[in-house]
Amino acid sequence: MVLADDDFIVRETLREVIPWEEYGITIVGEAEHGQQAFDLCSELAPDILFTDIKMPFMDGLEVAMNLKEAGSKTKIIIISGIQDFNYAKTALEINAEGYILKPIKINDIREVITKVVSNIDMERNMHHKIEQLKQQLNGNSRLMKEKFLRDLLLGVTFNGQEIRDKLDYFQLPLQADTCLMVAVMQMDNYLKQIENKKEAEKQLMSFSIQNITDEIFRNYDAGIVHCLNENEFVLIFNEKSQHDDKHIQICEEMIQSLFKYLKISVSIGTGNQVGSIDRVYASYKNAVHAVQHKFYMGLRSIIRIEDITNRHAKRELDSMDYTNLFEAENRLIGFIMLGDTNGGLQLLDTIFNGFLNSDVESIRGFCMELISGTYRKVYEMGEDLERILPNRNLVLFNILKAEHIQEMKLLMTSIFVEAANYYTQKYNQKHMDLVNKIKAIIKRQYTQNLSLSEIADEVFMSVTYICSVFKRETGETINEYLNQVRMEEAGRLLKTTKMKIWEIAEGLGYDNHNYFSTAFKKYTGLQPQQYRNEHK
Repeated sequence: MVLADDDFIVRETLREVIPWEEYGITIVGEAEHGQQAFDLCSELAPDILFTDIKMPFMDGLEVAMNLKEAGSKTKIIIISGIQDFNYAKTALEINAEGYILKPIKINDIREVITKVVSNIDMERNMHHKIEQLKQQLNGNSRLMKEKFLRDLLLGVTFNGQEIRDKLDYFQLPLQADTCLMVAVMQMDNYLKQIENKKEAEKQLMSFSIQNITDEIFRNYDAGIVHCLNENEFVLIFNEKSQHDDKHIQICEEMIQSLFKYLKISVSIGTGNQVGSIDRVYASYKNAVHAVQHKFYMGLRSIIRIEDITNRHAKRELDSMDYTNLFEAENRLIGFIMLGDTNGGLQLLDTIFNGFLNSDVESIRGFCMELISGTYRKVYEMGEDLERILPNRNLVLFNILKAEHIQEMKLLMTSIFVEAANYYTQKYNQKHMDLVNKIKAIIKRQYTQNLSLSEIADEVFMSVTYICSVFKRETGETINEYLNQVRMEEAGRLLKTTKMKIWEIAEGLGYDNHNYFSTAFKKYTGLQPQQYRNEHK
């Protein structure tokens, strides 16, 4: 700490009366005026500057402001004999750690010093923790373990001994044959929280979330935390953590801790209890379904699967075989949203071919879940449900009524094609609207030095996207169309005006008239002057 006061007696009193060593503080310098205080802080970079406001050459507030402008991290504690709101307001604006009024009270100093030292320790610990996290990000030793957990959650089949061997090898604190429960944690307003963040910052944020949740899980010996996707943290609770709803208390602590330390809001959905680790995919499926309801429950919510489904529906979900079908359902819904009819029909064929030896009720359950999942996705996107999936209740009734696999396949195929065609038409119209906008921009600005980036900015799309859409819909590139518009106008000007060729080139946005002549010949087969002569 640097101590600054123009009164020697005040400095001596502060140095002798306060047991600085008890707070881990060493006074490394003293200053009798503001300029000296600033110079000492610039040279020594102390953690704390304890300064009076009224001093010669430069007052305490000026010293603090100059240090702040210089990028100093020194914490400022200000002593003032003036009870003036403007001084206090200025101290707040420069982020002073404390503002102590004279006459100085020892308890006031102790309170401020305790707070400042605590803040410094906390910042150092956080910096150290972040450095540790950055080092861990560079490692890839956990990839195999993460793949194993991902496979378990997505329903990839392992035999019992293989699971036990992997649990032992990866030192996972789970037992293969005990009751487990899965919860899924997601950040609320995720897109807003990652807005303007670089990839490294997003990865560090994700890693920080896992670090805090890991620590809480270890404190309770509750199981494991696994980051399955960028905004999907899977919590696998062991049997002990489920007694007396202990897992709910743990979820509440995680939500509060993440908001307190990282200012990140999360919600958690909990699945059903399963009897062994090879069934965690069913609990995971329930948890994903539950956490989707955070949009209705509000921020920082805990949603249990039993809160949104009745007991009969819960048993049905738990008993259904979701091996590989959960991923297939998401892919089918993706094909619908992309309007990819062929891709979706091929996947449906593959799925139903795999159902040939399955019981009808399992197939019926999958079909109903697919319809419900598609309906939810369409609703979330704000689309007209009746236009895409009319008479949903009738569709579900027909699925329940179907008694043969082929009948059910025909029903699902007709529904899929109808929904995919809607999006195909929508995207075709959307793409044509975009093409027409691009053509309008070119016809309006072809005389300028128009770039693809400027066109993309005007239609609020990326360069890659507009080039892809324009080429697919017209069969030519944007630059080819721009060149065509310019060449057609050049031909008209050559035929109808006496403008010089260089004047025509400049008027069409070409900086080099020789390049214009070359481009014109490539387009028409004639040099500009030859073209003019032939069309007199």
